[in-house]
Amino acid sequence: MISLDAIINSLEEAIILLDKSARILYLNKTAEELLGKSSKDVLQKKFSEILDGERVVTPLIKKAINEARSFKIKSVSTNAGRMINADFHLSPFFSNGKIEGAVLSVSENINISEREDYDFDPMVYLIGSIAHEIKNPLGGIKGAAQLLRNKTQNASIDEYVDLIIRETDRLNLILHDYLTLCKKPVFNPVNIHEVMEQALSIMEIPIRKAGISLKRSYDPSLPQVRGDEAKLLQVFLNIIKNGIESMKGGGRLEVSTSPSKESVREGGRIKRWALISVRDTGRGMSEKDLQKIFIPFYTKKKGGTGIGLALSKKIIKDHGGLIKAKSQVNKGTSFFIYIPFQT
Repeated sequence: MISLDAIINSLEEAIILLDKSARILYLNKTAEELLGKSSKDVLQKKFSEILDGERVVTPLIKKAINEARSFKIKSVSTNAGRMINADFHLSPFFSNGKIEGAVLSVSENINISEREDYDFDPMVYLIGSIAHEIKNPLGGIKGAAQLLRNKTQNASIDEYVDLIIRETDRLNLILHDYLTLCKKPVFNPVNIHEVMEQALSIMEIPIRKAGISLKRSYDPSLPQVRGDEAKLLQVFLNIIKNGIESMKGGGRLEVSTSPSKESVREGGRIKRWALISVRDTGRGMSEKDLQKIFIPFYTKKKGGTGIGLALSKKIIKDHGGLIKAKSQVNKGTSFFIYIPFQT
């Protein structure tokens, strides 16, 4: 006969049983793997001791017990000996009709885009080499086309020449993204607001032409971050451009900054991030598409390359940060960028 313990240990979700004081009474094998600790190391310890600095789920444990309520908390980044992003489901635990504690199930968000990271970095050298080889001939093609246009007065020929120049410029932009990917970041103290304002200034005309209203909400007390200004500018431009393209009929773009609520402990010190949020009210996307947006060369846009968001994710990863996205069809998309403070 199959035991209940065997069933619980076969689940993909981490299961943690807590008493009324939020002390751990039981955890399954998946929970041991998630936390990187055995049951004997964590039993009778408080949940807050295991997930150091966790401030989202912990306060809800007592609330679930006292109010006999269940809670779902999606996409929480926390430190479980390593940084994880997970969904939490919290429910009161009953025994003989009385609430004796809470049951917590945890599903780590390891999606396709994150797994692709392992395959992405080895491609960098190859991409850079190809980009360099293509870029020089493109300059010659564009120069020759411009000379041809100046020497002809034939409207039908000029039309084709203009097409050559436009497509050459488009390819140069793509190559610029590839070459940016290959360059290592040069870190300096950076005022994130100045970089964001530079990006918004560059995109001012497209924002205005699309009939998009812009709302800024900056935290003036935000410390400087450790960053490469040019590369961070590239990330912000990619995300803002995507937002504009999703709001063809107008909409609202919201940009905000704040200290992150999440933290990790490194070398005995608490590490915090600046959180930069960019929200649009565009067409949004399905959950299935959302899981793939950071995969290199994945795109559903006509004429898109699928490199912009993959590039952005790598840049933020090189900064020791992370980037996340949430979206709903016809309700818009939000990007959340975490960058470590300068120490």
